[in-house]
Amino acid sequence: MNTREHVEALFRRLLQSGRLEVLPRNPEHLDTMLAVAAGGLIRRRPHAESEVNEVLADWLRSVRADIDHVTLRRRMVDCGFLKRTADGSRYFLNYGRVAGVLGDPAIKVDVGAVADDVLFERESRKHVYLRQAGV
Repeated sequence: MNTREHVEALFRRLLQSGRLEVLPRNPEHLDTMLAVAAGGLIRRRPHAESEVNEVLADWLRSVRADIDHVTLRRRMVDCGFLKRTADGSRYFLNYGRVAGVLGDPAIKVDVGAVADDVLFERESRKHVYLRQAGV
């Protein structure tokens, strides 16, 4: 099970370029990312596909992702974080899967704030370097 510090450290690594460029290859890292992305969905309530898309698109914008919401949604279904009806018209958050990764209650991490911090730190290091280089 993850701690908030572990999850934030993971996202600092995933966002080291200032954006989420690819889905993690490491299965544990991928599960953690998907569980955090699922945080915008409500437990025990059906969600229309458009609603899931909107939540995921907002989350992806917060991490400046190069990944689209459809890819993220499909991966969440494939990895068991989302379940859907046979006709695909409704989605349900599999909170048991989220809790298995993040604990119960699930850890809440503002990855948009982590992304902002990473960008700020990058810019600060750049300014220090340029000042030291006399540029």
